[in-house]
Amino acid sequence: MMRKQYLIPIFILLIISCNKNIEYGIIKQNITVDDKEREYILYLPENLHENSPLVFVCHGYSDNAENMMNDIGMNKIADEKGFAVCYPQGLKDNDGYTFWEVGYAFTQNLEIDDVKFITTLAAKLQEDYKLSKANTFVTGMSNGADMSIMLACKAPEYFKAIAPVCGSLMKSVYNSCNTSLPIPVFMTNGTADETTWWEGDIDNNQGYGAYLPTLETFNFFVEKNQCRDILIDTLQNLNVNDSSYVISEKHTNGVSGNQVWLYTVVNGGHDWPGAYGNMDINSSTEIWNFFSIFVSK
Repeated sequence: MMRKQYLIPIFILLIISCNKNIEYGIIKQNITVDDKEREYILYLPENLHENSPLVFVCHGYSDNAENMMNDIGMNKIADEKGFAVCYPQGLKDNDGYTFWEVGYAFTQNLEIDDVKFITTLAAKLQEDYKLSKANTFVTGMSNGADMSIMLACKAPEYFKAIAPVCGSLMKSVYNSCNTSLPIPVFMTNGTADETTWWEGDIDNNQGYGAYLPTLETFNFFVEKNQCRDILIDTLQNLNVNDSSYVISEKHTNGVSGNQVWLYTVVNGGHDWPGAYGNMDINSSTEIWNFFSIFVSK
């Protein structure tokens, strides 16, 4: 009995010793890339295991990482499912608004390489926290969604899949996307979005720069991934008090098992469903469900 009494506290001491350098919860840190100090927020659930997935979430234009984290509820899902979440912070443009450099007409002269920032940050987090290099994903809202699409086009070797919400494929990015590796894509767009137009803006009437229509972008990724099967469904309308509903279009059986999804929010606007707009779906939950399909062991 005496030996057992001593073994228990020694075992506990060893556990504490092994984990004393791991900081869980919300961590705010900086990294220097191209001589620019960049900020990000990292969330590590307490139940996180070695080689767990990593999800990047990019905020929208003029927004910030902390608001994005607080609004969409991704940390709660990370607690339940066991993955890390990183919320990178964009820099400010000439008008003082935070942004991601995706080829907008008014940011191209700022010489910001956000692809390098996020890929460098991904490598650092994977190394520092023993996160999975094979299971790193990226999503984002609006300008952050555009950034996720740009990463799929310019750095697909770093990411397993993307899930842009209210995103667009800039014409300048499209030209370099044709030759990139195909990865799974899950798009969510509203047909009445007054910021990211469903019909696109090839003539640059908004001033952001030319970008493709939603369906043209979606079909581009379907063809790129060589998906052979299709399933279309109208999801249950959980909020009958608004005029919106969601049509799900899933193209499957693509190269390497890839899938390309589109959730069309009919009459939906410029929002992250389930956070501060349409409540027919919870985009954060739907996005992780999509990502989880492609988590490799």
